[in-house]
Amino acid sequence: MIKNVVSISLCCLAFFFGINLAKAQAFNSQKNKTTLIQPPYLKAGDTVAIVAPSGILKNRNDEVLTAKKLLESWDLKVLVGKHVFSKADHFAGTDAERCEDFQNALDNPNIKAIWSARGGYGTVRILDHLDYSKFLKSPKWIVGYSDITALHNQVHTKGVESIHALMCVSLTDDLSEIKESIATFKSAIFGTPLRYTLSRF
Repeated sequence: MIKNVVSISLCCLAFFFGINLAKAQAFNSQKNKTTLIQPPYLKAGDTVAIVAPSGILKNRNDEVLTAKKLLESWDLKVLVGKHVFSKADHFAGTDAERCEDFQNALDNPNIKAIWSARGGYGTVRILDHLDYSKFLKSPKWIVGYSDITALHNQVHTKGVESIHALMCVSLTDDLSEIKESIATFKSAIFGTPLRYTLSRF
């Protein structure tokens, strides 16, 4: 009798876990098939917005100006956010100001990419206030790294690709020092195929 009860219990457990394992595998299989929406690559004449959703840009005017000139040298137009150089403690303006600049860039159909001026800390403070409804109708590239990863995560959950790349403050006085980084950044936003050759040690 006890053996029969144990056998029945084991069969029930196997059946229960088997069904749930199958469901989990089906869910993961479907999830892996999900393809992120790819925003249009940039072309000459497109507009890029430079915004600062995170840390303060104290004494970093030159880097932003260099970034603007770099984009313009690629025949792109540049719109610098109204609050990029605002200050609120160690943030580039209040949460409301940083959110306003980023939201305006998301909503403006003429802007084809949003380039973050710097990382640091502060992006997570505005995440819950952003509205992606217009962005999803006309996706655009969001570019940056460090603290901007929070935005990448949010955009990815909405099904849109983004670019984890250098920011305005990544630019040095001598751009030849980071020419490869700049070249791959340009290729990424213009859709030029990237190839890497890895040598063995």
